[in-house]
Amino acid sequence: MSLLLFAAFGAGSLVLAPAALLLRRPERFQRVVRAAWLPLLALFRLTRLVTAERGNLPRCEGTLIVSNHPSLIDVVIYVCLVPKTLYVAKHPLRSNFFLGAIVRATSLPDGADLPAVASEYLAKGWNVLVFPEGTRSPAEGLHPFRRGAAHVALESGAPVVCSRLRVSRRILAKGQPPWDMGPEPVVYSFDADEPERFAPLPDETPRKAAIRVTDHFRRRLAADCASSRLDS
Repeated sequence: MSLLLFAAFGAGSLVLAPAALLLRRPERFQRVVRAAWLPLLALFRLTRLVTAERGNLPRCEGTLIVSNHPSLIDVVIYVCLVPKTLYVAKHPLRSNFFLGAIVRATSLPDGADLPAVASEYLAKGWNVLVFPEGTRSPAEGLHPFRRGAAHVALESGAPVVCSRLRVSRRILAKGQPPWDMGPEPVVYSFDADEPERFAPLPDETPRKAAIRVTDHFRRRLAADCASSRLDS
């Protein structure tokens, strides 16, 4: 069943690709993708494979969401549950043969101009999702954090929500086959902090400010989150 659903997801991506090439800009195409992903998430729930619970994730508008990244479908879950959310994607995903067109049309590039581009969308009321590890989280703990999310937070002045995404059973991790779903439904749940804002301290260089804020993000996402799993 999981293989069939992921095959349907892949086929749907190919169908959406021409629209992505036509609409191009994220603010035009993101709603199309979300409308296509919502039935997919409902189908996952109906087949008792995956259930997503919003938990205490606040209503977000013009918010930078900083999260751990336990599985392959984290972006799908965030985009479905949080309207008007764009995400930051690294170059290999944006150039992927099958998904590249859709990723480019629903994401922001992870590069030197990210703070300026993200600030523009945040000011318009869009949410921006960043996984500061830059890849899927390990089974225990977190990978080293990149400073891109901190630079966005400092430059934009937008509210920031640190969101710990928890999974009842590790699935779709790096190197894990997609059919390894287990006998029970997998539950995704959010444990989010209250929004906060960041600004450089007096006489603080941009680099030191980014290091300080990145350390703060890491402490918040690591809190009670030595692994990304829910307590059984």
